[in-house]
Amino acid sequence: MAKVKIFKKDGTPTPYFWSNRDSGDRTDVTVYKQTSDGVKRMKGVRFNAVTNRIRKD
Repeated sequence: MAKVKIFKKDGTPTPYFWSNRDSGDRTDVTVYKQTSDGVKRMKGVRFNAVTNRIRKD
């Protein structure tokens, strides 16, 4: 499982990432956030890895 960072439009990194573990469908992947407590799965948020856009459910 590799962590793929999510970047803003200006190129700055965010604390969010997605995993390429389930790379079969890259249009709707789960978003995770790196915090001081560890890794947390974001609920109600999906990431489209093809268009690089975050979508709220």
